[in-house]
Amino acid sequence: MAYLKLQYMSATLSGMTTVHVYLPTDAMTGSATEPPFKTVYFLPGYSNDAVNMMSYLGLRRECELKGIAIVIPDGNNSFYVDHPERMSNYSTFAGKELVDITRKLLPLSHKREDTYIGGISMGGYGALYNGLRFRETFSKIIALSPAVSIYDLICGHDFMFPEGIFTNACGSREEYLASELNLDKFYTEVSKDEIPDLYFCCGQQDGLVVDAVNRFEQVLNKQGVKHIYRKGDGNHELDYWERHLDDAFSFLAGIEPGTKDRLVLGDFG
Repeated sequence: MAYLKLQYMSATLSGMTTVHVYLPTDAMTGSATEPPFKTVYFLPGYSNDAVNMMSYLGLRRECELKGIAIVIPDGNNSFYVDHPERMSNYSTFAGKELVDITRKLLPLSHKREDTYIGGISMGGYGALYNGLRFRETFSKIIALSPAVSIYDLICGHDFMFPEGIFTNACGSREEYLASELNLDKFYTEVSKDEIPDLYFCCGQQDGLVVDAVNRFEQVLNKQGVKHIYRKGDGNHELDYWERHLDDAFSFLAGIEPGTKDRLVLGDFG
C-alpha cells in the first residue's frame, strides 16, 4: 500500500486543500493489483477530517484487500454542497475537480465503472448527493450511517447543532425541501436507470439519522430503485462503521463479503 499526501490550489474552494490517498500497490492479499486503479472518493463526516478517518478506521486495509484506491479529502463541515457566493463549492470539488486532479496526477482509472464515491454521516450525505449529481462520473455509491436529511439532522437535535448551521448550508427549510439538496426529492426526479448502484447501512439504535435513512429507503422502494440496505444493531459510532467496511468495499469490488478479508505476509515475512 502506498500512501500519498497531496496539496494543491483548488479553484472550486478558492484556496489550498489537502488530499490523502491510499494506492493498492503491495500485493499483500497474495495477488497484485495493476494500475490504472479502481477508485473510491471517500468523504469524512461532520467535525471530522481525513486524518481521523485514516487513524480510526481500517481504510488502508480495505484498499489492499479490495484493490481499490481511496482518495480522502477534508469536508470542513460543508455537507459537500456548493456556495458560489462564498467561492466555496464543495459539491463541485468532490464530484468533479477532485476526480479530475487525481486522475491527472495518479494512475487511476478514468472509466465510470471503476469510479465510486462514499462517505460516513455527513460524508454519506455528500456521497448520496454528489454521486447522483455527478452520475456520469460515479457508478457506485456507499454511505455508512448517512445524514440523509440535513434538516432532520440539524434541526431535530437542538442539543448538538445551532439551527443557523442549517440555514448557512441550505437556506430556508422551504428552499431546502424544494431543491435537489433534499435527497427524498432528488432521487425521485432522476430516472432509476441513471442512478448509480447504491449501498447504505445504518444501525437501528442510531438516533441521529436512522429515521431519515429508513424513510429514504421507503422512497427508493416506491420508485423501484435497486439498492442494498444493511440495518442491524449499532449507533452512530466507529465500531458500527468498522464492522461494515468489508461489506461496503466488497460491494464496490463486486465480490461476496468475507471473500477478501485477510492480508497475507507473502514475501514480507
